[in-house]
Amino acid sequence: MEFCPTCGNMLLYELPNTGHSARFFCPTCPYVCQIEKRVKIKRHMRLVKKAVDPIFSENDQQNLPTTDSKFLTLFFSQSWK
Repeated sequence: MEFCPTCGNMLLYELPNTGHSARFFCPTCPYVCQIEKRVKIKRHMRLVKKAVDPIFSENDQQNLPTTDSKFLTLFFSQSWK
């Protein structure tokens, strides 16, 4: 999938005609990208896992309201509202 560098819309594919080769074009602005016959291999960026920050700290978890639930007693002794 390619996107227009001008407006950000997804580029559409146009089949080659007698007047031009195959190309990508933007349906909203006049941007046109001619497709070369060579295949370009894009390098993929290696993603690095980030450390996950807890949403609630342990102090926050102790201050959460709790309730006794008959359904959840099978799994937990207490459940949070």
